[in-house]
Amino acid sequence: MNFGDLSVYPGRRSQPQPAPTGGPTRLSWRAPLMLVAMMFGWMLFSFTLAAATAPDDPNAQAAVGIGYGVVVTPAPGWYSAGNVWDPGPDSISLQRAGAYVAIWVEGGFRGTNEDLLNYHLDQARPDFRTLRILPTASTTVAGGLPALTVLFSGESRYWGAENEMVVAVTADLGVVMMATAARGQLARVQKDLDAMLATMIVPR
Repeated sequence: MNFGDLSVYPGRRSQPQPAPTGGPTRLSWRAPLMLVAMMFGWMLFSFTLAAATAPDDPNAQAAVGIGYGVVVTPAPGWYSAGNVWDPGPDSISLQRAGAYVAIWVEGGFRGTNEDLLNYHLDQARPDFRTLRILPTASTTVAGGLPALTVLFSGESRYWGAENEMVVAVTADLGVVMMATAARGQLARVQKDLDAMLATMIVPR
């Protein structure tokens, strides 16, 4: 509807009417008061209904099962990156503000955390013209599962300037998180990455 077109009013051919003369007028305030009361009542009902049906957190994300019983809950503000990064089966990829993260599961893995980490670092090396790998650190994921994490940076056509890899092995499963971001962006989402790893569910 075009609210700038007011031609509807002349079309009704209604003319201003003179105010009624004579008769009692002391009750004339009741009709407007009742109308106002009805309007406030309807507003209160609408707000109550909206509050009752709205989610507690509009940014809350649903947990996602990615295979072999591993469950990941995206941090608020992260959304699917499947249209630009497909890590393969039993995986999930997410993005936010210039940062991307993929988490995947490798079934039947028989090695150690060190074996899994070295394997995927070796897979990534050819993608970098220059590569700087910081010392590996121990950490935990999924409520206490031992894991290893490493930060690395360099020039690549495929990866961002800042990268982090976290691996954990348990029950013949290898779980890998790979995060990549533009320069200066990884630190801004580090808390989100840590939260997703901490709340991840991994079968023991």
